[in-house]
Amino acid sequence: MKIAFLVILILAAMVPLVRFLLQRSREQKAQKDGLVLYATVISLEPVKVFGKPSPVMKIKMWVQQPGGERREVSLSSRIAAGQNVAPGVMLPVVVDTKDPKKIYPAGPDAMKRVVLTGSREQRRMMKKQGM
Repeated sequence: MKIAFLVILILAAMVPLVRFLLQRSREQKAQKDGLVLYATVISLEPVKVFGKPSPVMKIKMWVQQPGGERREVSLSSRIAAGQNVAPGVMLPVVVDTKDPKKIYPAGPDAMKRVVLTGSREQRRMMKKQGM
């Protein structure tokens, strides 16, 4: 009986680890092969953990893929103390090619492949700013 309980306990502990590793591998593949775009921040909401605020924020953004319509997506991410993220700011994100609903914050290597979208005026402003 004790052995069966220990096996179930070990399996219950392994499931979150396996899910984390799968999510991490999906994100790494997206960083390597995904579509890198700028997303416009709509709103920020603090995420509460056990009723207390945490450094993680839920960021709602608009993303427009080339040749597609603008859509709203959300991303939960930790924001550094000195970082200024407000509505209207454009943040780089990676869109997963296998599942376009999944987005991740863009890393430094992914930023080299950024695709500018939006109106002609917005693309010109981004090029001038070096985005």
